[in-house]
Amino acid sequence: MNHTTATAIGYVGAIVMAIFSFTMLPALAILGLVLLTVQMVYSKIWNLVILNLISIGGFSAQFIGA
Repeated sequence: MNHTTATAIGYVGAIVMAIFSFTMLPALAILGLVLLTVQMVYSKIWNLVILNLISIGGFSAQFIGA
């Protein structure tokens, strides 16, 4: 994966998260965070990777009704 691809994935993730803020659908949050996490892993921003993984776990629990 190159820089341009990782950046594009991050932009799509940010757009999905913006849409999530208006819909509050956990599935959109999970998708957006996964896409943003790809960009963060490529950029080696590990604190945001950990934060995103924790958030994905929380939204996943909400999504399955836990």
